[in-house]
Amino acid sequence: MVPGTGARDVIVAGGGPAGSAMAVMLKQRGHDVLLLDEARFPRDKICGESVSPEAWRLLAELGADGAVRALSPHPLRGMAVTAPDGTCFRGDYRGAAHPGFAVRREHLDRVLLERAREAGVEVREGLRVTGLLQRAGVVEGVTAVNGSGPEAARGRLVIGADGRRSIVARRLGLLREHRRLRKFAVRGYWEGMQGLEERGEMHGGGGGYCGVAPLSPTRANVTFVLDRREMSAAGGALEGFYRRTLRRWPRIAERLARASLLSPPRAIGPLALEASRVSAPGALLVGDAAGFYDPFTGEGITLALRSAELATEVADRCLRAASARAFRALPDYDRMRHAATRHKFRFNRLLQVVVGRPWLANAAARRLARRPDLADRMVSIAGDFVPARTALGPGFLLDMLWS
Repeated sequence: MVPGTGARDVIVAGGGPAGSAMAVMLKQRGHDVLLLDEARFPRDKICGESVSPEAWRLLAELGADGAVRALSPHPLRGMAVTAPDGTCFRGDYRGAAHPGFAVRREHLDRVLLERAREAGVEVREGLRVTGLLQRAGVVEGVTAVNGSGPEAARGRLVIGADGRRSIVARRLGLLREHRRLRKFAVRGYWEGMQGLEERGEMHGGGGGYCGVAPLSPTRANVTFVLDRREMSAAGGALEGFYRRTLRRWPRIAERLARASLLSPPRAIGPLALEASRVSAPGALLVGDAAGFYDPFTGEGITLALRSAELATEVADRCLRAASARAFRALPDYDRMRHAATRHKFRFNRLLQVVVGRPWLANAAARRLARRPDLADRMVSIAGDFVPARTALGPGFLLDMLWS
């Protein structure tokens, strides 16, 4: 047993954005929360590091928006997308209350974890969750290890926020790699990159795509995504592979000619994961533990915060009920999350179809370059403040592609 504790109201496994956010939200509602993470913060996290405008609303709900602004994140007022044939269109987050932003995950995640501490959450770093305590098919806590040996912690509800390799989700048999999408990402940080704006960038072609998140007027996160079979060429020399592969996008490579790679690049994958459910008796999944769909548009952090918001609503209702039967309502979270994300996930799949077919990507880019209103609308959907369902009707698709 974790020293000095009986059963907690909630145990959160994972201290990334989803886990820290949910811990804060539940603590704000008066629940006793224990958060565990195997890392010691700050810690590096492979990510595109572009955050959509909708995140500000969620950060304000946590009381963390001021601390995030104190990090001086680089504002992102829209996106610039370059098709395989070089056609570029720009779209603005028109109508958003605040621009999006780019910031190093090691700084963002540290701020959110500290916010959890400030809110009164007990946070324990360096404690790796290894399994679940279960009785009669109901999750009742977790097992964990640290430098001193194994421990156990019991709770009325366990939140799996432990990322793509989630122990909680995998012990429950809920998370698996996507059957078809087997892509890897390779990330590097550069200083001295030319031509950076207050926009995120996506460059198609080259057998995949490459994203640029400006972290300052001269510093950028440059991450490309390729199919798994192409990663075999990296062998044990990832940096050489990363530098060579960037040449597939000449408009990026020429802007990096005089720039410096600040640290060895890192890779992650396969990216796409599927969760058959996001609830189980005694447990909920949030963030990447609830599935991850290779986002082309950089909304992963906002989705993590939003999933925590939805899960908190269900968890709070169940925890406040006097009867254990109330926990039968945990599957309400499955329905709420599906309703909140199904249109965006369909939008993402549509983008993957376009990106995967150069002729289609070129045609769409030419159309959007001629129609700034459509470009703004597309980028605003990606920014999560225009409903994705507006992009899924036949009228919009015809309008986008019809010359």
